[in-house]
Parts: sequence; C-alpha cells; structure tokens
Amino acid sequence: MLEAVIASHLAKIYRNGIWGARDITFTAKKHKITVLLGPNGAGKTTTVKMLTTILKPTKGKGVVLGYDIVKDSWEVRKRIALCPQDIRIDPNWSPWEAVKGFLMTRGWSIKDAERETRKWLEELELWDIRNRPSIHLSGGQRKRIAVAMVLATNAEVLFLDEPTTGLDVESKYKVWRALRTVVRNGGTILLTTHDMKEAEIIGDKIVLISQGKVTAQGTVEELISRIPYQYKVIAKNVRSNPLVSGEDKVLNLEDRLIVYAKTRNEALSIASQIEAEIISISEVGLEDAYMYLT
Repeated sequence: MLEAVIASHLAKIYRNGIWGARDITFTAKKHKITVLLGPNGAGKTTTVKMLTTILKPTKGKGVVLGYDIVKDSWEVRKRIALCPQDIRIDPNWSPWEAVKGFLMTRGWSIKDAERETRKWLEELELWDIRNRPSIHLSGGQRKRIAVAMVLATNAEVLFLDEPTTGLDVESKYKVWRALRTVVRNGGTILLTTHDMKEAEIIGDKIVLISQGKVTAQGTVEELISRIPYQYKVIAKNVRSNPLVSGEDKVLNLEDRLIVYAKTRNEALSIASQIEAEIISISEVGLEDAYMYLT
C-alpha cells in the first residue's frame, strides 16, 4: 500500500451549524511530505483533527495506514504523532525534559528516549539550551521544542498543523531541514500551512483547500502547469495604467499592479505600456496557481 493517508469526502459540521470541512478528498503517499495548503479557516485543522481521531467526521471516510479513523481509532493512534497548531510547552520544562518526557509517556525506555532526545535537539539546534526552562526561551524556540517532541517519536505518520507559524526565517529553515531529514530517512509527514513559499519549498505533494473543499492536488509543477499563464508583470507605484482592471489576468492593488502573460514577449509588451517606478517580470509560482485554481 503506497498511500499512508486516504481521505474520501470527509466533512465535519459543528454543533453551532458551521461546517469545519465540507468535502475533503486526497491521498498522501508514504515517505513523502504532503502539504494541506489554504488560508486560515479553509478547513485544514479540522481535516487533521479528523484524520488523527480527535474529531469524528460527520460524513465521509478516512484511512491511515490501512486503518479506519473511526472503527480503528486506537490502531491509528498507536502509529501516528501530532503537533497541534495551538500546542503549549509547560514553562517549567526544559527542552530536554519536554522531549524525553513525551517519549517516555509513549512507552519508550529511558535510554532510548535520551538517545532520540539528543538527536533531535541537536538537529533543531536546541542542544545548547537543553537544560534551560522554557519560560526563559523565545516563542520560536518553544515552537521548535514542540516540533522536536513529535519528530523524535519516529511515528509512522507525523501530522504537523502550522508548525512554523510565528517563526523567523532562520528558525523556519531549521524546521524545514528537520522535516526533510525525516522523509529522507523513510518517514511520512502530513503538514498544514497557509505559507505558499513554505509549501513550494518542502512539499512533495500539495493539496489546495478552499472553503472546506479540496480544489486541486498534485506536485508544485503539476499545479503551476494548470495556469494558462507563464509569466507575471509586477508594477509598483503605478503612475499610468492603460490596462482594463476587470480582466481576469489583471490584479489591481491600488498603486501596485499584477498582470499575467502567456509568453515572455507578451509580458515585455505589457510592461512597456505601464508607467511605474519599478516594474519586474517573473515566472508564475504556486501562489498564482492557488489564486487561479481556487
């Protein structure tokens, strides 16, 4: 079985009548990073909570490593680890205590827990502060502790909900490197984010979610290939714009303008018509694919 996770028309309606997810269908392969990508409120966290057996789906079906998330919930739980979006580290715990203690609550021996704790604290560059209480650490350092706790479990499927939210650029790269290390060593990760660049850099497969529904899925290259444009013109501090803002390929952002083009020559022609302080031409990316496909 190549798929680690299978979601088929999963949906969840809360008691207040609000749909957390409406129609979530996708697959996530083993030994890959699958990214659920979408804005806040798109349904990513609800989807993760259903797949990790925290929430019971209103309808649809989910399978993790061959086990049904409702009928076989305890079998699923034995094989996964979750880093929730709103995780909080006890302020009295040091990184060493947090990671080691978490592993021991999952049944690890002291010796094995200490070995993996050291490995992942070093990987996420937390070793030098391993004995410092978390109350004296930055928010970014505490977030990396939470990630280390989950990665150290070596669970068959790791679920991470917005693991880099609030991190500075340098800390993000440390987490990204650790996640790719897990996959290189045979791990499987399902991750949520609203950061287009993050998804583009670390994701093997991207699942686009909008308003509780999956709108498209595939590799970054596959999703970008579905856009009828190859280039975009970005103009800043626009002084004169002869283009029609209502056109599908024109995004008017007041004094800034984004115009899509099918060829580089078309992009150059568009750029020559606009009077602006700065004009640049670049290839389209995942962010453009998301906007177009959703």
